[in-house]
Amino acid sequence: MVLAMYTVRKPVNRCPLRAAYVGATLSTFLTLVTTESAWAHVDVQPRLVEQGEITQLRVELPQLRPGAAPERIEVEGAGIEVLSTRLQGTKGSETVWSVRVRADAPPGQVPLILRAVYKGGEVVEVRNSLTVVPAPEASSFPWAVVAGGTLLALALAFVVLRLARRRTE
Repeated sequence: MVLAMYTVRKPVNRCPLRAAYVGATLSTFLTLVTTESAWAHVDVQPRLVEQGEITQLRVELPQLRPGAAPERIEVEGAGIEVLSTRLQGTKGSETVWSVRVRADAPPGQVPLILRAVYKGGEVVEVRNSLTVVPAPEASSFPWAVVAGGTLLALALAFVVLRLARRRTE
Protein backbone atom coordinates (compact mmCIF):
# COMPACT_ATOMS: atom_id res chain seq x y z
CA MET A 1 0.00 0.00 0.00
CA VAL A 2 1.44 3.34 -1.05
CA LEU A 3 0.40 6.59 0.59
CA ALA A 4 0.29 9.60 -1.65
CA MET A 5 1.70 12.76 -0.16
CA TYR A 6 1.09 16.26 -1.33
CA THR A 7 4.21 18.19 -2.05
CA VAL A 8 2.50 21.48 -2.72
CA ARG A 9 0.23 23.25 -0.24
CA LYS A 10 -3.23 24.02 -1.47
CA PRO A 11 -4.14 27.70 -1.46
CA VAL A 12 -6.72 28.80 1.13
CA ASN A 13 -8.82 31.88 0.59
CA ARG A 14 -8.67 33.70 3.96
CA CYS A 15 -10.39 36.94 2.99
CA PRO A 16 -13.99 35.82 3.79
CA LEU A 17 -12.94 34.79 7.31
CA ARG A 18 -11.11 38.04 7.98
CA ALA A 19 -14.15 40.04 6.90
CA ALA A 20 -16.39 37.96 9.19
CA TYR A 21 -14.02 38.43 12.16
CA VAL A 22 -13.83 42.19 11.61
CA GLY A 23 -17.64 42.40 11.29
CA ALA A 24 -18.20 40.37 14.47
CA THR A 25 -15.65 42.39 16.43
CA LEU A 26 -17.13 45.72 15.34
CA SER A 27 -20.73 44.68 16.05
CA THR A 28 -19.75 43.40 19.52
CA PHE A 29 -17.90 46.62 20.27
CA LEU A 30 -20.84 48.77 19.11
CA THR A 31 -23.28 46.70 21.15
CA LEU A 32 -21.22 47.12 24.31
CA VAL A 33 -20.68 50.84 23.79
CA THR A 34 -24.28 51.78 22.95
CA THR A 35 -26.13 49.78 25.63
CA GLU A 36 -27.09 51.37 28.91
CA SER A 37 -26.06 49.72 32.13
CA ALA A 38 -28.82 47.65 33.68
CA TRP A 39 -30.49 48.87 36.84
CA ALA A 40 -29.76 46.70 39.80
CA HIS A 41 -32.73 44.79 41.11
CA VAL A 42 -34.07 44.02 44.55
CA ASP A 43 -33.22 40.53 45.79
CA VAL A 44 -35.40 38.92 48.47
CA GLN A 45 -34.29 35.50 49.77
CA PRO A 46 -35.93 33.09 50.41
CA ARG A 47 -38.83 33.65 48.04
CA LEU A 48 -40.88 30.83 49.58
CA VAL A 49 -42.29 31.29 53.08
CA GLU A 50 -44.28 28.77 55.07
CA GLN A 51 -47.75 29.78 56.17
CA GLY A 52 -47.91 30.65 59.88
CA GLU A 53 -44.15 30.31 60.44
CA ILE A 54 -41.63 33.03 61.28
CA THR A 55 -39.14 33.47 58.42
CA GLN A 56 -35.91 35.46 58.26
CA LEU A 57 -35.70 37.26 54.89
CA ARG A 58 -32.52 38.72 53.41
CA VAL A 59 -33.31 41.81 51.34
CA GLU A 60 -30.65 43.36 49.11
CA LEU A 61 -31.56 46.86 47.96
CA PRO A 62 -29.60 48.54 45.18
CA GLN A 63 -28.74 52.22 45.32
CA LEU A 64 -32.21 53.55 44.57
CA ARG A 65 -31.19 57.21 44.51
CA PRO A 66 -27.94 59.17 44.62
CA GLY A 67 -26.55 59.94 48.03
CA ALA A 68 -26.57 58.15 51.36
CA ALA A 69 -28.07 54.72 51.98
CA PRO A 70 -31.59 54.43 53.44
CA GLU A 71 -32.01 54.75 57.21
CA ARG A 72 -34.63 52.01 57.43
CA ILE A 73 -36.79 49.72 55.35
CA GLU A 74 -40.52 49.14 55.64
CA VAL A 75 -42.17 46.00 54.26
CA GLU A 76 -45.88 45.75 53.55
CA GLY A 77 -47.96 42.92 52.13
CA ALA A 78 -51.45 41.48 52.53
CA GLY A 79 -51.26 38.79 55.20
CA ILE A 80 -47.58 39.47 55.95
CA GLU A 81 -46.77 40.54 59.51
CA VAL A 82 -43.39 42.26 59.86
CA LEU A 83 -41.79 41.43 63.21
CA SER A 84 -38.47 43.28 62.83
CA THR A 85 -36.11 44.87 60.33
CA ARG A 86 -32.42 45.62 60.74
CA LEU A 87 -29.54 46.71 58.55
CA GLN A 88 -26.98 43.90 58.21
CA GLY A 89 -24.49 45.94 56.25
CA THR A 90 -23.57 47.38 52.90
CA LYS A 91 -22.24 45.61 49.86
CA GLY A 92 -20.83 48.22 47.51
CA SER A 93 -23.66 50.66 46.85
CA GLU A 94 -26.25 48.09 47.98
CA THR A 95 -27.69 47.73 51.46
CA VAL A 96 -28.43 44.33 52.94
CA TRP A 97 -31.35 44.05 55.36
CA SER A 98 -32.62 41.30 57.64
CA VAL A 99 -36.42 41.21 57.87
CA ARG A 100 -38.34 38.79 60.14
CA VAL A 101 -41.88 38.11 58.91
CA ARG A 102 -44.79 35.81 59.63
CA ALA A 103 -46.96 34.93 56.64
CA ASP A 104 -50.62 34.44 57.56
CA ALA A 105 -51.77 34.93 53.97
CA PRO A 106 -53.44 32.08 52.07
CA PRO A 107 -51.09 29.97 49.94
CA GLY A 108 -50.06 31.63 46.68
CA GLN A 109 -48.25 34.71 45.39
CA VAL A 110 -48.30 37.72 47.75
CA PRO A 111 -47.28 41.15 46.41
CA LEU A 112 -44.85 43.05 48.65
CA ILE A 113 -44.05 46.74 48.83
CA LEU A 114 -40.57 47.54 50.07
CA ARG A 115 -40.09 51.15 51.16
CA ALA A 116 -36.60 52.54 51.58
CA VAL A 117 -36.84 55.50 53.95
CA TYR A 118 -34.04 58.07 53.64
CA LYS A 119 -32.88 60.90 55.87
CA GLY A 120 -35.30 63.82 55.55
CA GLY A 121 -38.31 61.53 55.02
CA GLU A 122 -37.80 60.78 51.33
CA VAL A 123 -39.27 57.37 50.42
CA VAL A 124 -38.58 55.11 47.45
CA GLU A 125 -40.99 52.21 46.89
CA VAL A 126 -40.08 48.97 45.15
CA ARG A 127 -42.53 46.18 44.34
CA ASN A 128 -41.65 42.53 44.83
CA SER A 129 -43.43 39.33 45.83
CA LEU A 130 -43.26 36.25 48.04
CA THR A 131 -44.82 32.85 47.58
CA VAL A 132 -46.64 31.47 50.61
CA VAL A 133 -46.73 27.68 50.83
CA PRO A 134 -49.07 25.74 53.12
CA ALA A 135 -47.69 24.51 56.43
CA PRO A 136 -46.97 20.77 56.52
CA GLU A 137 -49.65 18.68 58.15
CA ALA A 138 -48.88 17.26 61.56
CA SER A 139 -47.66 13.69 61.55
CA SER A 140 -50.43 11.18 62.23
CA PHE A 141 -48.02 8.73 63.87
CA PRO A 142 -48.62 8.66 67.66
CA TRP A 143 -45.03 9.25 68.82
CA ALA A 144 -46.06 10.16 72.39
CA VAL A 145 -48.07 6.95 72.80
CA VAL A 146 -45.17 4.83 71.46
CA ALA A 147 -42.66 6.52 73.80
CA GLY A 148 -44.98 6.10 76.81
CA GLY A 149 -45.61 2.43 75.96
CA THR A 150 -41.89 1.77 75.61
CA LEU A 151 -41.15 3.32 79.01
CA LEU A 152 -43.98 1.33 80.60
CA ALA A 153 -42.67 -1.91 79.06
CA LEU A 154 -39.13 -1.21 80.33
CA ALA A 155 -40.42 -0.49 83.84
CA LEU A 156 -42.47 -3.69 83.86
CA ALA A 157 -39.48 -5.73 82.64
CA PHE A 158 -37.32 -4.23 85.39
CA VAL A 159 -39.88 -5.15 88.07
CA VAL A 160 -40.25 -8.71 86.72
CA LEU A 161 -36.46 -9.21 86.68
CA ARG A 162 -36.16 -7.95 90.30
CA LEU A 163 -38.88 -10.34 91.43
CA ALA A 164 -37.27 -13.27 89.60
CA ARG A 165 -33.89 -12.56 91.24
CA ARG A 166 -35.41 -12.50 94.72
CA ARG A 167 -36.99 -15.91 94.18
CA THR A 168 -33.69 -17.45 93.12
CA GLU A 169 -31.78 -16.19 96.17
